[in-house]
This record gives sequence, C-alpha cells and structure tokens, in this order.
Amino acid sequence: MKKLISIFTLLFVYSLSVFAGPFGLDMGMTLEDVTKACGENEPEYISDDRYYIQPVKSHPLFEGYVVWISETKGLYYIKGISREIQANSYGTEVKQEFAKLLSPLERKYGKFAKTDKISKDSLFQDEKYWMTAVAEGSRTFEFHWTADKNNFEKFGGLTTISIGIRTQATYITDKAYIWIEYGFANAVSAFDNLDDVL
Repeated sequence: MKKLISIFTLLFVYSLSVFAGPFGLDMGMTLEDVTKACGENEPEYISDDRYYIQPVKSHPLFEGYVVWISETKGLYYIKGISREIQANSYGTEVKQEFAKLLSPLERKYGKFAKTDKISKDSLFQDEKYWMTAVAEGSRTFEFHWTADKNNFEKFGGLTTISIGIRTQATYITDKAYIWIEYGFANAVSAFDNLDDVL
C-alpha cells in the first residue's frame, strides 16, 4: 500500500512539473514533446531549428508562437507574438495590454531591467508621437529579466526573458504588437551549434 501511495505521489509531482514552463513548454523538450504540448498538432517547420506552433496552453493575446528545437539540445528558445493592437498616437491601448502582461511576469520572475528610450536625433521626441517613434525604430520599449545564481531556481531553466512593443512596418502608426521571448539555459550552446554550420 505504501509503495502504491508513493507511486501516486511521484506521478502527482511529475504532473505538476510537466509542461510547467512558458505556454506549457520546458527546456530540452523534443519535437515529440512539443507536439504533445500542442494537443498532438505537429509543429510546422520554418528553418534553422525554428518551428511555428500553437500550444494548448496559449495566452489569449498571443496568436503566433515560434520555438527553436535542436536535435541534440531539444527546445531552447520561445517567441510569442500578439495580435495587432489598435492604439492612439500616445500608444495608450498597447501600453495597457503590455501592463497586463508585465504584472504577472514581475510577480513570477521579480525585478526587471526597463529600457524606454528614444534616439536623440529622432524628430518624434514628444509623447504624442510615441507610436510614430516606435514605428520608425527610434523608440525602444522593452523589459528584460536575467537569471543569476540567486534566482535561477525560480526561473525554471530560463536564463533570459524579454518583452517589448513593435509595429509591423514604419508606416503603421496606429497598430502595434507585443512580442515576448524566453531563452533557456541550453540556448547559448544551441545557437553556437547553429552558427557552426555557416
């Protein structure tokens, strides 16, 4: 009986840890593992370790997901892209959606490094041209988390997390999208292996 209870305990603990990472994806997952996390929908190959997926554990704001999966390292990088968000010239609406994402990320991963800057030579310094500056690439609005020896366990195998705002093109100043990227501890060596083929 004790043996049976311990087996159930192990299965319960395992079930809590399986698919516990971002969008239900964990470091080192194989293509088959990712397929399971996508409800058995096979990832669509793009190129150079990249696959387009639609995970079961997806966020309602995000409509595109790309993962990097190495044959030897498994899953090592994730990128999510939101639907386009209609916004006024100040970027109010997209900033609001961004804040909704930032809050749970901050609770989970702690303090972040904020980059909110505009190029000195930009013609769109005024806040009323916030979206125009983002569109032309002169404004950077990004937040970053980096794991270190003090918080590595909390990051669950992740070493970097980044989130930011962009537009699809320089002439689009009334719609923006939010992107989010997760890099796992195996990403550096996996990217190095990818670069070795060049």
